[in-house]
Amino acid sequence: MAIEPVTELRVGGALCVPRARVVSLSASPASYTAVVERYLTGAGIAKSSAWIYRISLTTWGWMFAVEATPTGPARRGVKPPVFPVAAIDDPVLPKMLAESAAARADEMDADTANRELSVARKAIDRWQRRGWIEGDPTR
Repeated sequence: MAIEPVTELRVGGALCVPRARVVSLSASPASYTAVVERYLTGAGIAKSSAWIYRISLTTWGWMFAVEATPTGPARRGVKPPVFPVAAIDDPVLPKMLAESAAARADEMDADTANRELSVARKAIDRWQRRGWIEGDPTR
């Protein structure tokens, strides 16, 4: 839920005291891209951190979709593949994800791999608390 300020004009043009209107945000986003955007706008993280989070979550999006993750210069500015967020709950995903993550970890330093995993787990935890997904394929 979010609180949205509402301002109304009274008869005669007088401005009444602002009040709040509750707007439901509980509808589950349909795509992975949408949950990432909702997470980045609602997580209360700094813009500079949001940039790093976006890169990490885009990388994980490719792995969640069980597709080759772009590397090197091809990684810059790439968008995650389009797939339904419910695909994260596929019971086969954790095994395939473990293989993809292990292969990716071999290509990069441990700090980067751990940082990207930490970002994914934070996002997944929030999506679980919102009821958008049930499982955590990174565990």
